[in-house]
Amino acid sequence: MLWAGIIENYLLKNAYWRKMMRDQNRNRRNKRSRGQGLVEFALLLPLLLVIVVTTIELGRLLYTQIVITNAAREGAYYMSVNASREGKKNTTTSDPDDVYTATIIVNGASAAVNAEAQNSGIGAVTTSVSPTSGWEAGTTVAVTVDTVVEDLFILGFAGNAFSPRVQHAGGFPLSASTEMMVQP
Repeated sequence: MLWAGIIENYLLKNAYWRKMMRDQNRNRRNKRSRGQGLVEFALLLPLLLVIVVTTIELGRLLYTQIVITNAAREGAYYMSVNASREGKKNTTTSDPDDVYTATIIVNGASAAVNAEAQNSGIGAVTTSVSPTSGWEAGTTVAVTVDTVVEDLFILGFAGNAFSPRVQHAGGFPLSASTEMMVQP
C-alpha cells in the first residue's frame, strides 16, 4: 500500500509538471505566433492595397471605355439618320429659309455624344466626324470619341513609367470609333 501511494504520488506529480510545462510552452508559442502574424500582415498589406486600387482603376477605365463606345454609337446613329437631310428644309421650325447644313448635323451628332457621355458621368469628350460633309445614302460615316481618364494613381504611374513618350501627365487616353451607313 505504501508503494502504491508513492507510485501514485510520483505519477500525479509527473503528470502535473508535464501539463504545466506543456501549457507554458504553448503560451510562449502563442505570443510568438501573434507577433509573427502581425509582421506577415504588415508585409502583405501594401501588396493587397496595390491589388485593390489597381482593380478599382481598371474598372474605371473599362467603364469609361464602354461609355465612350456607346457615345460614339449614339453620334453615328444620329449621323446615319440625319446626314441625308443635308440641304433640305428643316421642318421643325417655321422659317422657310432654315435648311439643314453640314455644320448643324455635325453639331447635332456632337451634342448626342456629349449627352450620352455626361448622362453616364464622363465629363470632357472630344468628338470628330468623318467625312464632315457630302453624305449620300449608302455611304458610311464614322464618329470618333476621345477622352482622358484623370486621377489614376497606380495605372497613371505605371503607364507613364513604361510608355516611350508621355502624352498626358497623370491621365490615361481612351478612344472609341463607330461607323454606320447613312440611311436614305
